[in-house]
Amino acid sequence: MARMELTDQKHPSDSIVSKQEDIRGTEKTAWLFGLDEQNVRAYKALSGQIRELEKKLDNYHSEYNSFKKTVRRLERNEEDLYVQLLDKCVDRETVVNLIHKIVPILINEKSKGSAYSFESSEDSDLVEIIEKFHGYWVREERAVPHAFVPLAKQQSRARSRKVKQDPEEYI
Repeated sequence: MARMELTDQKHPSDSIVSKQEDIRGTEKTAWLFGLDEQNVRAYKALSGQIRELEKKLDNYHSEYNSFKKTVRRLERNEEDLYVQLLDKCVDRETVVNLIHKIVPILINEKSKGSAYSFESSEDSDLVEIIEKFHGYWVREERAVPHAFVPLAKQQSRARSRKVKQDPEEYI
């Protein structure tokens, strides 16, 4: 009887299948590698664009901050200019009229219980003030600028009564 020996040799059809599988695997690897290569190129391009956009954003942010500071400075300058413009627009006559209205009020508040008499001089008018001080009538002369004299004279005309002296006050 003849014996058949088993050998480790591959069948020719097995070898063809194996070669085809190797080719397909290599093609798959090449195809996948190609896709990975494309992905890497796309990633590099996109990350470059992202870096450019981040730089632009930083530039816009710094420009925004500098514009914000400029706006604040301009707003402060606007306020200063507004005050200066108001100072230029103030009419001296109006200010003098306001002073003439305010001074009598202040004089009335400060010197209640006083009597006034006036004597004229070159730069100012002398005002004789008679005030009650610790139960005694005290006379004092003060210089009042000409601008305030008409107001003071108006007040003295309104108070042109004789002052009665109480004999008990001098005891």
